[in-house]
This record gives sequence, structure tokens and C-alpha cells, in this order.
Amino acid sequence: MTNIHLKPITKSPHGCLNLPGSKSIANRALLLAAISHGKSILHNVPSNAEDVTLMREALSNLGIVITPIKLSGTKIEHNGKVCGMASSYEINGCSGKLPISAATIFCGNSGTTIRFLTAMLALMPGSYCLDGIKRMHERPIGDLVAALQQIGAKIDYKLKAGYPPLQTKEFLDNQVSRVKISGKISSQYLTGILMALPLLEREIIVEISDELISQPYITITLQLLAKFGYEIIVDGMNYIINNKVSTINKQKLIGIDYTIEPDASSASYFLAMGAISGDITINHLSGNSLQGDKNFAKVLALMGANVTYTSNSVSVSKQGKLLAIDVNMEDMPDVAMTIAVIALFAKGTTTIRGVHSWKVKETDRLLAMYNELTKLGAIVTITESTITITPPEEIKQNVVIDTYNDHRMAMCFSLLAVYGI
Repeated sequence: MTNIHLKPITKSPHGCLNLPGSKSIANRALLLAAISHGKSILHNVPSNAEDVTLMREALSNLGIVITPIKLSGTKIEHNGKVCGMASSYEINGCSGKLPISAATIFCGNSGTTIRFLTAMLALMPGSYCLDGIKRMHERPIGDLVAALQQIGAKIDYKLKAGYPPLQTKEFLDNQVSRVKISGKISSQYLTGILMALPLLEREIIVEISDELISQPYITITLQLLAKFGYEIIVDGMNYIINNKVSTINKQKLIGIDYTIEPDASSASYFLAMGAISGDITINHLSGNSLQGDKNFAKVLALMGANVTYTSNSVSVSKQGKLLAIDVNMEDMPDVAMTIAVIALFAKGTTTIRGVHSWKVKETDRLLAMYNELTKLGAIVTITESTITITPPEEIKQNVVIDTYNDHRMAMCFSLLAVYGI
């Protein structure tokens, strides 16, 4: 295990940043490009992001030709060494027919990778095994599998019912006209099935059977499908996959040339620094972003930070002492973790609602946040869907923060380096 010692920042951070592309958008775009007709070129792909690397490697193992092309973007350096670079890739789409009909796919601990690929591979004529690290065996996938089985997919659980690893078998469409899926655990289930169902080349309706969390991520999915030439009609809780946009033209996914916008979730940590003590601008991220996490800065404004959106940037700066808030973050669960740490710098007791999905992320984030915030001296209470944080008068120093092999735990607690400015 690698330990990183956080040295306190001695002066207020000021900067204007260009960030790598969104991992959420990149993994959707990579899969859609892979099953499309023709060639796609994707720019500003975060090439060193683990989730995206796992998706790229998985698609390559399935026979999809993915070729790096002339690199674009800004080098990311740490201690003088390049540790990442935004880059461009050419993807030759398989027109819905994978070149390799049997494979074992390693998904690490990436929820988007295993959920998106499960939906796609379950509708293929081949036989595929999807697995990951030990934590992946604890992350539920049963609602997605149940929905796919309604269509005729054959999926076996290899260890425990409802959880990876999975084994798919040759798909035979049973021609049902409607499929029901739960959206209360993860919106990634719905995203996976919406991206895969165009492979059926017929009309089918997907109905949300209960509730849908993280709605903005579904908006990303629908807008990306539209960019690849496929429109899904939304009618209340129904998503209508219609193979014809008119009586003449048949819908199909077509390769595109597309630039992935900066990752709004990653931007949250830098914007938070500006709110705590400084002035930070993120380029190429605006109020018109596809990502729901673009609204993170609006939450900082509620806490008293100065926030400015332009047509091509968002800026956050300190405007006095931050104030505690009571906020529902169901649509922004990843950056809700950043708010939980910022609560240490705010006056009063902060309550964050709608975070029940934290329990089935890379780790049980609800318990993890409780443990680590408590170490720092905060008074913390949690329920199944809320966390309440009252900051200490002085944040405890020389505390070892456990990250639970979860990158967002490490990233949000790195904000402690700003303490004391």
C-alpha cells in the first residue's frame, strides 16, 4: 500500500485549469463507438483513468480495433513526471457483431465497465464471463440481470445470486415488447440496457418499475445516443426504443467524431479549494455541460462561495466563511463526498441527503465517510440515506486517512491540505 503524506498548502490556491475528459462520458462513448456502424474518433479521452482503461482493454479483448492517434490536450505532471495525458482514439465499430464470440473480461472495480458490458454482451450470440476484484463480488447487479432475462438473455451467476462474476450465453430474442427495470440502486443499470437495446433492431419499451436515482446520468446517456444517431423517446417512466424515426428511415448507431468534455466530478475538488480559500477556474466546463455534476458549484454558492458560470468555464472563489447547508445530493452522489469534507470548513451542521447509493459504490462510502470524518474530530451521524457533519473547533492533525481502495475517498480528503490557510 502506498502512503501519501499531505503537506499543508501555505497560500491560497489560484489557477485556471484544463482537465481531462469525463470518465462517465468516455465509457459510454467507447461502448457506443464499438457497436456502431463505421469509424469513430474520440478526443480528450482520459487515457490513464482506471475505469476507462478497463473499458478500452475489455473492448480490445472482444476484437474491437482501438488505435491511439495524435495526442491532444495538456500533459498532467506530478513531481516532474508525466502521469496522465488526454488523448484521442480511433475506434472501428463492429456494426453490432463482435469479432470474438467467447472471452473472459476483467472489470476491476469499475461499475460502469461491468454494467455497460453485461448489457451489451448479454444480447450477443457469444459466451462471455465478466469478473472483477473481490469488492466487485459485493456490488449488486441483479436488477440489470433480471431486466435482461426478460428479453431472453441467458446469464448465470458464478458465485452468488445477484452479484458478479457473471457468465452470459448465446442470446435469443423472445420478442417481448416491454421490459421493467429497477432504478433505485443505480442508474447505470438503465444506462447499460438503453445503450444495448438498439442491437435488437426493433421497438421495445423500458419501464422504470419504482424510482430512478441519479437522473442526470441518464440524460448523458440519451444525449450521447442521439449524437451517435439514435433517438430514444422518453414518456414519463417509459423509455421507448423505436427502430424507426419515420416510416422511411431505420435508426442505427453511426460512428462520430466527438470531443469529450472535462470531468465535472474531478473538477469538484479544485472548485472546492477555491471555495475554502482561493480562486479556481475550470475551462471548457459550463452550465450547458452534459454532466449533472456541473451543478456542484451551485451547491458551493449555497454555502456562501462566489460562483461564476460563463459559456466556457466555471469559477469559484472564497467569499467569507462557508456556511453549513441541508442539501439533497441524490443526483450528484459522487461529488456529495466532496461536500461532506467541505463541511469540516463550514460554520454549523451540514446534512447531506439522498446518498443511499454510497453503500454500493467502490466501497461502502457511507460507513467510510463516517469513519474518516470522525477521526478528524467531527461529530457525524448517518442513516441509510443521510450523513450529518458537525465540524470540530480544530481539525485533528497527523491523522491517517484510510481510502478503502476508493479513489474518491483519497481525492475528497486531499482537501485537508487547504486547512489553516
